[in-house]
Amino acid sequence: MRNLLTLTTVVLLTMAVSVWADVTPGKTGTSGAQFLKIGVGARATAMGGSYDAAVDDVEAVFWNPAGLVGVENNSVTVSDTEWIADTRLISAAFARNMGFGVLGISTVYMMYGEMDETTTQQPEGTGNTFTASDMAVGVSFGRRLTDRFSVGGTAKFIRQAIADDSAMGIAFDVGTQYDTGFRTLKMSVALQNLGPEMKFGGTYFEQQRDSAEAPLEEEFVEYSLPVLVRLGVTYTFFDNLNVNVTGGHPNDGSERLYAGAEYWIKDMIALRGGVDMGRYQVSYSETYNAETGVDEFKLRPSFDYTAGLGVKLSFIKADFAYKKLEGIDEPYTLMISVGSNF
Repeated sequence: MRNLLTLTTVVLLTMAVSVWADVTPGKTGTSGAQFLKIGVGARATAMGGSYDAAVDDVEAVFWNPAGLVGVENNSVTVSDTEWIADTRLISAAFARNMGFGVLGISTVYMMYGEMDETTTQQPEGTGNTFTASDMAVGVSFGRRLTDRFSVGGTAKFIRQAIADDSAMGIAFDVGTQYDTGFRTLKMSVALQNLGPEMKFGGTYFEQQRDSAEAPLEEEFVEYSLPVLVRLGVTYTFFDNLNVNVTGGHPNDGSERLYAGAEYWIKDMIALRGGVDMGRYQVSYSETYNAETGVDEFKLRPSFDYTAGLGVKLSFIKADFAYKKLEGIDEPYTLMISVGSNF
């Protein structure tokens, strides 16, 4: 068992380091399926998205499947998020302790609403509309290897659709949680969205700039998934104050630091707050150097602040979250989650 524990740790750390080292500034914004990067669950979101080491219920399927080992019997959750630009993210998950481990199933559905159809001949609109959506369905499993070390994995089916075109793919998450034995300190490693590239079927027509020629028919190109590597720690003070810190890196962007805290009042009401810190690229007009003709890709720091409230009554719980987003026109999102352990 000790050899298996060591091998699992070495493999995950090696994968994490290789993914982390593969990120360069030139890859910013090059992956697709961006909905997979949106945090799911109001409790986690309210703590700045730092939850990997602390999660111990069904929401582990979205953050770190190793945390599923905290499910004693059955656990279920449903979440609804009002995202930017009038989009909406709905998720649901269920987990059951099978004795030899915990099995979980989950789904995430992103709705973009109706959009006006435009063409090169009718740039103001054709009068028709189309819709777009994203979906992921996952199966997860978590198991304790020792009383202090757990591992987990998730296999996901992904589908993206826009108008009559769609793309399908698969992805995998793997993670660990480790109780260090030093008071209440726990650590975690999680890798998300590992998988092959995706590609939309069919073709599209591209109008060449400043050209009177007919549009060219092109095939859609393949795009990579938004791989994430996250390293987290959590510590509990005074039995009712949880503090979490997580460092993360996507394969298509710069490092991020997530930090949050949760204070429980009589194990019934939780007050939460956090921050999601990173960097974002400023607009092209601000970074383009007219003399050299080069976009300098300047990065600015960003601070997305979060807050939330949790209520737990018997076996029912409800969580609410608010996230203030920096660098976009719509500065905040709202989320609500309802769950039960039974």
